Amino acid sequence: MASCASKALVVDAESKAPEIPKINMSEELAKIDTLLKADSPNVASAHGLFLLALDLMEADRIMLAELAYKKALANDPESYFLLSELIKILLRQNKTGEALSLLQLAVQSPKATAENFLYAARLYKENGSLDSSETYYQKALEKMGDNYAVLFEYAQLLEFLLRASEAKNDESESARIANALKDIFDVLLAELDYPSLLLQEQLRLYQKTNTSDSATADLLGAAFKAKGIEYSIYGILQAEILASLKKYSEANEVLLTIFFMDSSRENSSAIALRIAHNFELMDSVPAAVIWLEQLLAREPENHIAMNNLGYMLIDRDLDIERGIVLVDKALTYSPKEQSYLDSKAWGLYKIGKHKEALEILEKLAADGMDANELWEHLVAVCEALNLEEKAKEYRARIK
Repeated sequence: MASCASKALVVDAESKAPEIPKINMSEELAKIDTLLKADSPNVASAHGLFLLALDLMEADRIMLAELAYKKALANDPESYFLLSELIKILLRQNKTGEALSLLQLAVQSPKATAENFLYAARLYKENGSLDSSETYYQKALEKMGDNYAVLFEYAQLLEFLLRASEAKNDESESARIANALKDIFDVLLAELDYPSLLLQEQLRLYQKTNTSDSATADLLGAAFKAKGIEYSIYGILQAEILASLKKYSEANEVLLTIFFMDSSRENSSAIALRIAHNFELMDSVPAAVIWLEQLLAREPENHIAMNNLGYMLIDRDLDIERGIVLVDKALTYSPKEQSYLDSKAWGLYKIGKHKEALEILEKLAADGMDANELWEHLVAVCEALNLEEKAKEYRARIK
């Protein structure tokens, strides 16, 4: 049985409990009606109702605040501010249909804000009116500039539209959307620190929109610079594009950076081969030889390096005998490799064994090898053997 003291504590605690305010809807509505009838509809009444709406919002009485805003707007129908505030209240309550009808008025006003356009874009997207949504996203961004959150929203819409146009094989619409999406991704990629999935999608868009190789190389370079060794694959791809543009020195700058970041990586030998090849294409033959020699010192069984070094020594008349030895060694690892056999034939040509060289080269041609170097070598060998008709035939195959 509880003591008198404990009873007193219970009573005291109950007496101190805060009262939960009760909303009397009829009384609140009566207050709004009274305020409205105090004056004929005018700006002063609208202002009073607006202040009342603010108080109701503060008290979290959203429905009453909505009604106050509506009556305020009825008193001052030209108030763009009241219209915008009412739209926000409706959206807060998920009354999207009513909000959209008011937004259709708001966006036609010369006072329309970026926020109005953005709300319209979102509601049209929600209702499935995607063309209208795209239009209003564009208008919102025209007013607010590079707002990254809105750009991301807009990009999501465009990605959906792009997939739809591609499914319909609508090439002109696909091209239009792809170009718009590409421009947005150019902004977002740097801001988001080049996420891989977004970067891959941008590369697809670059290809789809026939973006120049130089621009593609710049994009890959920016991504590699931002992420470092983590994105070495994109750096290598950038270097390949630069080499295809005959920017061999720039390509090697990228490859050297990757190589010296971690020369123990699995692809370091492939990078070293690329670096050597670019040096050769720049006529920096001593540098190319050094890179291949160092690679062979580290990887004595690297038969690609053997062939490349051997062919360079043969072709440049630097050390033909050693070049042939290196190519022969490479062939022990891969006896049917066509590029190695071409190197072997070129070595035989260089030491005057023209018939043996011709036999190898013609077999390569018969087996389907199609490379300018093969046709050039056949021309040279046929001319050395005074086979002018054959030389003419092979010369015609050079692209």
